[in-house]
Amino acid sequence: MISLRFVAMLILSATFLFGTVVSAAQLYRFTDENGIPTLSKTLPPEVAQQGYDILDEKSMRVIERVPPAPTEAEIAEREIQKQRELEIQQQAEEEARLAAEQQRKQAIYDHNLLSAYQSEEELMNEYNKDRQYRENRLETLKNKREGLQQRLQQVQQQAADNELSGLGMSENLQRRLQAAQQELDNNQASIEQLNDEIKLLNAQYEMDLKRLRELLSNQPQD
Repeated sequence: MISLRFVAMLILSATFLFGTVVSAAQLYRFTDENGIPTLSKTLPPEVAQQGYDILDEKSMRVIERVPPAPTEAEIAEREIQKQRELEIQQQAEEEARLAAEQQRKQAIYDHNLLSAYQSEEELMNEYNKDRQYRENRLETLKNKREGLQQRLQQVQQQAADNELSGLGMSENLQRRLQAAQQELDNNQASIEQLNDEIKLLNAQYEMDLKRLRELLSNQPQD
């Protein structure tokens, strides 16, 4: 009767022999230090970095081709290329994110526009009402400006008269002069702000009207 120990030794021996056969069935082809193509069953450590071929010993067929180890310059170039590819990928991802965000904002804008206006006429009426409101305020400010200018001139004239008479400028007169100038400046700032608002309103109306026409034209007809 064959013992288990004997069987195990046979398997171990067969494995060792098989490994030896496989190893012996391969050859290494490389260029030696003198530049001569060489075949060998062993691979010198100093040659491994230069690149080599692994061949089948019987058929001399190339089993594997191991490229030379990259130089420091090649490694640096690969790192640069990898960084470029990463930047391109990041840029593409950022552009995709911005496009998705723009699409989301456009969807919200379209929804709000259709919810607020069922026709171009409704949009035009709303625009005319907003514009008229601002133009009325603008007219009021412009009418008030003439009175503010006259008031400032009066205070300035009083200050000049006091200077000529040797009275000088009192604190009260100086405060009145500053207040008149400040009120005139505030009036001018409000006029400029309203003019800017009207420009923005006109631009917004043109954009809303164009988009509303597109949305309404794409709606299914009853």
